[in-house]
Amino acid sequence: MNARQFTVSGSGRRRRRGVGPTSALTLGIMIEYHLEFSRATNFMVIDAAGFARAGQSLDGVTQAKQFARLCQDLPEPQNGEIRWQVRGRFDAPSGQSWLDVEARGAVRVVCQRCLETFSLTLRVSSTLGLVDTQAQLEAMDALEAEGDGPGIEYLVADPRLDVQGLVEDELILVLPYAPRHDECPGDGDVPEPPRRPSPFAVLKGFGKD
Repeated sequence: MNARQFTVSGSGRRRRRGVGPTSALTLGIMIEYHLEFSRATNFMVIDAAGFARAGQSLDGVTQAKQFARLCQDLPEPQNGEIRWQVRGRFDAPSGQSWLDVEARGAVRVVCQRCLETFSLTLRVSSTLGLVDTQAQLEAMDALEAEGDGPGIEYLVADPRLDVQGLVEDELILVLPYAPRHDECPGDGDVPEPPRRPSPFAVLKGFGKD
């Protein structure tokens, strides 16, 4: 992904990264949108709590191969693109902050039935509740383990949350462990083996004689 392939929005305004000097613009975005971007590494971090409370959103297009953990066991090349969006929300009555993560794109995988490669579309639609501390996260996990939790995934509100890492985590969760074609190539060309006659039918024929 290059610097022109993502947008940030908040409070009804939208700003696109340019290609000129970056220091003042980067500082402005950090203040206004709780976002920091490194042009050299395509590394984006957000203040998760501030981002959510301000109801901001961030979207972009990233080549699948840039998600190294996602693609580490997948066949090469990975030339597809992943479109993604991260949106922040804040519920004032409950004081709960949320991040909505959406992503869609294709990766090449190996069918575990016929061992041929094929293109598989991954779709992510996740809602993550933000908590302040690791202790709160562990408490929510304990409630879930006992069956008393709300059935929602939670995340510690990192002041330097890696956006691409967050999207990649959600993509990994929807990647099938053993991907397969709906119908493998050539399945319809294989003749069915001849059926053996039922031994009961043979015995029935003997009775008629």
